Amino acid sequence: NLEWRTRNVRRQQQAGHHSGLVESRDANGAGRYRRDVRDATKYIETALIIDKAMFQKRNGSTRAEVVHDAIQVANIADLYFRTLNTRVSVVYIETWQGQNQAKIDGGQDISKAISNFNDYTARNLFKIDKDTTQLLTGETYAGGEAGMSVPETVCTPKAVGISVDINTYEPHLLAGTMAHMIGHNIGMGHDDNRDECICRDWHGCIMSQSIVGLENVQPYKFSECSRLDYIDALRIGHGLCLLNKPNEIDGIIRKNCGNGIIEEDEDCDCGSNIDCDKTDPCCDGITCKLKKESQCATGPCCDKCILKPPGVICRDALNECDLPEYCTGESGQCPADVYKKNGNPCGMNSTGFSTGYCFNGVCPTTLSQCERVWGYSGNGADRVCYEQFNTKGTSNGHCGKDAQGNFLKCEPENIQCGSLQCKDGDRTPVEDCSEHQYFRTIISIKGIEYECKSISGSSTAGAATAQFGLVREGTPCGDNLICVNQSCVSIFPYIDQTKCPSNHNNLECSGNGDCTNTNKCFCKFGWTGPDCSIQAHITTTYASPVTSTTPEGLSAVMEKKTTRYANYHGSNTVFLVGVLMSVVGGVFVTFALMALCYRKKTTRLKYDPPYAKKPMAKYVSGANANANHHHSQDDISLDGSKIMFGN
Repeated sequence: NLEWRTRNVRRQQQAGHHSGLVESRDANGAGRYRRDVRDATKYIETALIIDKAMFQKRNGSTRAEVVHDAIQVANIADLYFRTLNTRVSVVYIETWQGQNQAKIDGGQDISKAISNFNDYTARNLFKIDKDTTQLLTGETYAGGEAGMSVPETVCTPKAVGISVDINTYEPHLLAGTMAHMIGHNIGMGHDDNRDECICRDWHGCIMSQSIVGLENVQPYKFSECSRLDYIDALRIGHGLCLLNKPNEIDGIIRKNCGNGIIEEDEDCDCGSNIDCDKTDPCCDGITCKLKKESQCATGPCCDKCILKPPGVICRDALNECDLPEYCTGESGQCPADVYKKNGNPCGMNSTGFSTGYCFNGVCPTTLSQCERVWGYSGNGADRVCYEQFNTKGTSNGHCGKDAQGNFLKCEPENIQCGSLQCKDGDRTPVEDCSEHQYFRTIISIKGIEYECKSISGSSTAGAATAQFGLVREGTPCGDNLICVNQSCVSIFPYIDQTKCPSNHNNLECSGNGDCTNTNKCFCKFGWTGPDCSIQAHITTTYASPVTSTTPEGLSAVMEKKTTRYANYHGSNTVFLVGVLMSVVGGVFVTFALMALCYRKKTTRLKYDPPYAKKPMAKYVSGANANANHHHSQDDISLDGSKIMFGN
């Protein structure tokens, strides 16, 4: 039975059983010696869980203040255990401020709550080195119990207890309850109805069945029988883990936690605990770990403490040799920056030919470098500019500086790896050149003029300034040749010969992706797999058919609707055809009748042409009106027939 209130009284113990002697090995493990556990300091490594109701009872208190209250409770319990030469050491703190992580809500039987709490600790806290786990709760349970624990389980994952916070202003009450629960974990029984129990305090001791002592005076000492139960548990090996000294609170409250630097074994570090809620609400300023409800703290893949879904771009490609990075859904940080392998062709010109090679994630060409310095229309100068100036070793043409700061002449084979020679573009550099010199020279060779423009640091400038006007590393200087350290060398030593995964045709990345500097394939859109050979399923916005996961009742209704819709569709087609035929037939008959009537009417009128004008006679006055009076009835009837058939 988990409930300590109904636990059987421990068996009577012989005097010899309380000697307190256990066998241990020496430091070298060579031999054994007898050790009295009564003289050794014991350490109860305790994990504390603070539930949601504890926060609600302290309405308005910050998380740090509630944690401080819990540590104060543990410190008071530590004072109680010191009489048994035992210390309570907090090694782990977990808060359920937003939502309880186990079904320990009040109103239910407390035995059910502790069973659920035990399941939670076994599944989630198995990596924590602890001797017991205690839940501090503000809930009230159905039987009005002050607490419950699992007896004789210390040093095992089942060593759990629940202590109810009765009064937030009297932490010693909660501390006494927690000490009582830990006592049961160790193997201490109740003091009630035991002849050998001696309690020096009239109001009772900690292991009394009623935690609140006589006249509501809180016990703060352990009885003699509790001490004997403790020694006996250690003698039979139930509490051997209590003999090892814990690493204080290392791993929970670290020496460097709070310095604002994320160090080893830290998830986050938001500086002082006071500023954490403002600077990083995802981080626990006390432990430098993520809060229970947080998935991440910082990074481009973290949005308000929640991880962004996989596939969201977190780092765009900077150029054609770079590759974008996507969130993985497992970390708030963006994956490591990757790029196309060195040697990939890049810098396509207007004729469709590449003018450079990818080199360490960039595409260094003379065109791109000259555009950066001299504007959009800037371009690489003709070779004669390199031959004319870079061989001189002057400020407008050189291959860097020596140790004394003198400009170096370029060897003939390295002239295209010295000062960057450009043409066209703006007359002055588009970048700030306050620390640089720039030159524009027009030379004429065999009647042809060449523009040569360069930029360089002065002879007294530092190395970093002088490097500004030099050709970049990886710039082509010939077929399969690139510039490295102002020397024109082969590109092949800078290309990793390791291949990316290929398909059965030995095609790298199956032709559906790019090989990266990490020798992994970066697949194009619509492809996946290590070798980009698997066609990815692209989701659409079309409604999917009913699946087996649809509730049975709804599925039946939808099936009936589908069948009825299909039948209706077929009959509706026949019906529409019939209606169409009827309409066409009706229109045909109508026009036939109209044509027939019109024919008859025309036959009557053609023998007496004046009839068409007879109606106008009624507006004529005098003799003409009387002369034509005998035709008026026929005219009106004809007008009537025209109206009837005409409309």
